[in-house]
Amino acid sequence: MSTRRNFVHTMGVISSMLVIPETFANPKKEESVLTPLLANRNRENSYWYIGHLMSLLLTSKQTGGSYALLRATERRGLEPPPHTHTKEDETFLILNGEVTYTVGNNSFHAGPGDTMFLPKNIQHSFKIKTEKLETLMLLTPGGFENYFIEMSEPAARIELPPLPSAPPDISKLVATAAKYGIQFPPL
Repeated sequence: MSTRRNFVHTMGVISSMLVIPETFANPKKEESVLTPLLANRNRENSYWYIGHLMSLLLTSKQTGGSYALLRATERRGLEPPPHTHTKEDETFLILNGEVTYTVGNNSFHAGPGDTMFLPKNIQHSFKIKTEKLETLMLLTPGGFENYFIEMSEPAARIELPPLPSAPPDISKLVATAAKYGIQFPPL
């Protein structure tokens, strides 16, 4: 009987050790995940990124690192070269415009209402087929939104910025992207 009682007591202690850290370890993180937030595109969360308008609707800081949600208005002709994300998956919901995603040997044509999932560690690129492309971009987990902050300037207005007068600083772009786990194929 004593052995059974010791076993039950020991199992109770062990199971409480497994539950307590999960429940109480970081109440601030839980609080940030559970705090309701109404998000919209505004000047405080919008950036001009190499001819595009990027608005950080929800950041990884606001979601406990789970994800980031961006609204992007992009111009045809200013798309990034083929690249690979090593830290996050990307999901794009097309709001307006048309785009072709190239992933390996596959091409996917997307238009309004379509959703494109791009898993990490797979090289991809895209070409905008209309003058502008409007998307919601979900990054899981979050964190890569900070790349856009580093490589952009705060938006003066909620509209596309003037066209860039010169190409971007490629060495700065590659170094900053690498900091966030983005890899470009060798030239």
